[in-house]
Amino acid sequence: MTQDRPINLVTGALGFVGLHLTHSLLLAGLDVIGLGKHDPGEALPQSIGEFQQIDGDPDYNGSVRYQGPAGTFTYLALDLEQAAPILDLVNHAKPVMIYHLAAQSSAAYSFQHPGETFRSNVLGTLNLLEAVRALPATEHPVILSVGSCEEYGPQDPSAYPLTEDTPLNPQSPYAVSKVSQTLLCRQYVRAWNLPLIAVRSFSHTGPGQDSRFVFPSFARQIAAAEAGKGPSEILTGDTSVVRDFLHVKDVVDAYRLLMKEGYPEEIYNVSSGQSVTIQYGLETMIGLASCAITVRKDPNLVRPADTPIMIGDNSKLCRDTGWQPEWDLTTTLGSLLDEARREYS
Repeated sequence: MTQDRPINLVTGALGFVGLHLTHSLLLAGLDVIGLGKHDPGEALPQSIGEFQQIDGDPDYNGSVRYQGPAGTFTYLALDLEQAAPILDLVNHAKPVMIYHLAAQSSAAYSFQHPGETFRSNVLGTLNLLEAVRALPATEHPVILSVGSCEEYGPQDPSAYPLTEDTPLNPQSPYAVSKVSQTLLCRQYVRAWNLPLIAVRSFSHTGPGQDSRFVFPSFARQIAAAEAGKGPSEILTGDTSVVRDFLHVKDVVDAYRLLMKEGYPEEIYNVSSGQSVTIQYGLETMIGLASCAITVRKDPNLVRPADTPIMIGDNSKLCRDTGWQPEWDLTTTLGSLLDEARREYS
């Protein structure tokens, strides 16, 4: 890595969105340092997504290098819950932009592990902000803090699509931690004048997303059936819920535009503004299948409590940045099927 070139720091870089974001930054010719939390003694993956670990002298103590079609980046196993390592890294690397994606992101997990969730999402963010605050004001990087539509929680049906001014109604420790993260970031803008932009991201999907999520799960089941390696019956939970889906590449484009055009202290919804039921998405994918697929509802897959509707108003994002989503739902779901088919080919 060339130290005299501007550095983009990405926390959660090996996650679903982090890998797509890193690819986009590298494609633009930017230097990237990625961070992520790993258990002590855990070996970093030799390959992840389109990236492969490569040999070479580390840029930082304990760092490795990953190479993909768009370029090479430096990666560090670094726990943001520990203040000293991130303080040292930010002081040494002096990034010009920080994309803060790292989080404990499961609402279900947060009910069983609320302390871990708050340490990851709130304490981790606090340590990152303190590391930036320690820099001279002229060296403060622009920061993007990624929150969640879960901060809004259930709302009256008349409130949709939700604007950024919608009263918050978090329903899980995860959602409360994200509310806390967003408010903490706004406080650091007001108290310390940090150039920080917060987003509330709505549902997004695309290649590389874990099959624990609904549409990648459907894609894998359909691809297995097409290849004769699985049943032609898809098991589902409640498919009547209404969501707002974006392709992950559109989300990455929104993040990058906000870093250039967004206003500090403001909060932006990153959403399509369009409603779709899980049932409609499933029917679209079945329509793209090359074999007959049947569907059966599995009571074990029905969540005991779920937000029936979640749609975001994206007009503020579009107005301030000129962003518009490029991927329609059918093309997005088709990209998931194409990826799953390659696994079974």
